[in-house]
Amino acid sequence: MKILILISLVSYFLSTLGFWFYLYTKNEKGRKLGFSLFGLGFLLQIVYLLGTVFTYKYIPVSTISDILFFLSMVIAAIFYGFSLYKKNLKEFGAIYAPIIVFLIALSLPNYSPSEQIHNNIWFYAHIVFSILAYAFIVASTVIAVIYLLTERDLKKKNLKSFFVSKFSSSLSTLQDLEYKATLMIFIFLSLALITSSIWSSVYLGKHWLWDKKQILLSVLWIFYGILLQVMIIKHEEKKKASYLTILGSVLALIAYWIVEHPQY
Repeated sequence: MKILILISLVSYFLSTLGFWFYLYTKNEKGRKLGFSLFGLGFLLQIVYLLGTVFTYKYIPVSTISDILFFLSMVIAAIFYGFSLYKKNLKEFGAIYAPIIVFLIALSLPNYSPSEQIHNNIWFYAHIVFSILAYAFIVASTVIAVIYLLTERDLKKKNLKSFFVSKFSSSLSTLQDLEYKATLMIFIFLSLALITSSIWSSVYLGKHWLWDKKQILLSVLWIFYGILLQVMIIKHEEKKKASYLTILGSVLALIAYWIVEHPQY
């Protein structure tokens, strides 16, 4: 099964080169090649996931390597969602493909079939919803950075800058994507906290454990709830919302990857 991961890694890497070729030359063949290779990598990831579930009878999200691989696949799915929303968003593959390459490559050195199988649906639901939330955090951060840099260059009337000349998405499209991604983050964080509470209640006898990771995820949930309100009510302050989106990604990095769950 590991060979599927390696081939998908190569496919995403070649996809990155195709998208980059398109950005610098605007040759449509580069975008088509990049999108096709991206699709091959994504298809191989799905085959790997289904094969693991069929072979080992569990969803591969129990180890850090599993989580990184699953996260990369969700980011790929989000990119496809974007490209279906607007055709010209396919060029975003030039950013999302290398992120996926990095995540898959990071998961490979420690790859091995998980021996830690959790026979309860609430554990898997919590992990999956958490990964979905983080994937949208990554997606929204990319959009926010592109929006801020594009808006800056347009304000300076620098129409030959990289982000203005190479990316054809309008500011309103980027704003709409950022809002939709933030909405999905809030929904999935809510579901992650709910399933975590049910899991801890069923298996540990408490809905709330007061561990640092659970507290930080709750703070992150509140942050994105506030950010969502800022985007809805203070819709004219687009730039401030994008800065808050980037701040949210820093908080998420701490909550997800730096602070660990205690052992129970």
